[in-house]
Amino acid sequence: MTKCCLLLIPFLCACLCLQAQDNYPLRFRIGATIAFGMTHMAHNDVGVGGEAGVEKPFSKIFSAELEAGYTYFTGDKMVYDEGGNKAWAIPLLAGARLYPQKWLYASARAGAICFTINSENSTHIRPAYGIAAGVNLPQKINRLNVELQYTGFSFAGNSRGYATLAAAIIIN
Repeated sequence: MTKCCLLLIPFLCACLCLQAQDNYPLRFRIGATIAFGMTHMAHNDVGVGGEAGVEKPFSKIFSAELEAGYTYFTGDKMVYDEGGNKAWAIPLLAGARLYPQKWLYASARAGAICFTINSENSTHIRPAYGIAAGVNLPQKINRLNVELQYTGFSFAGNSRGYATLAAAIIIN
């Protein structure tokens, strides 16, 4: 799994750098996120943050993407000594998008995540994966991206993950 993720990232980065014959322009996006801890996110319920991404279309239905984000999880149900109730995640994921409609897409991603969970004293980096579905609105000019995504990773023998609702401005 780790080797696969590490090989996928440079491959997709290279794909983003290539110029397709159809010369589709790069699409950049930046926006805000709200996240909900789904599995083993150390008693943290809600996270807030932001994301930035770039997408390289290769055709009308297929594109490669690279996305980075930051989520700070709040809403911890427990009290820790010395302010240890901090949990945050910085995923860097590359993937492929499939557009069944011009404005609707589904995406599969792989990469790495840097995180700290509550009373941990150090930052950890692990392989990560994700899936997403979203829409680009309005349909004619696609200037707003609304996306629902799941990011997962493994740590301390547990599969962990969180769902994110993101709204971003598309910059061409």
